[in-house]
Order: sequence, then structure tokens, then C-alpha cells
Amino acid sequence: MSGRVNVVLGDAIYETVKNLAEVERRSQSQMAAILIEEALLAREIKAKQNKPSSKA
Repeated sequence: MSGRVNVVLGDAIYETVKNLAEVERRSQSQMAAILIEEALLAREIKAKQNKPSSKA
């Protein structure tokens, strides 16, 4: 089962998502899901890089 999220985007961000979706021949919803997944992966990587090492 998939979850749903409703968001309100500012005009500039909405246009960017809309344009990316058109270029990649995806729906706006699919494009938003991909962008969210990419952002979460980037944060996970960044969080691991910023985590203090337990080795001293």
C-alpha cells in the first residue's frame, strides 16, 4: 500500500516540478515522489557524513 501526502508548493517550485515532469514524460505526482526520494537519500548520506566517529 502506498501513502499519500498533499502539499502546497510555491509558484516557482511548482513550475520547476511541472517542467521536470514534462521533460521526463512523467506525471507531476511521479516527479514529486522521485524528487522527495532523492532528497531523503541525500539527507541520509549527509547525516552519515556529519555523524561523529566513535573511534578516538
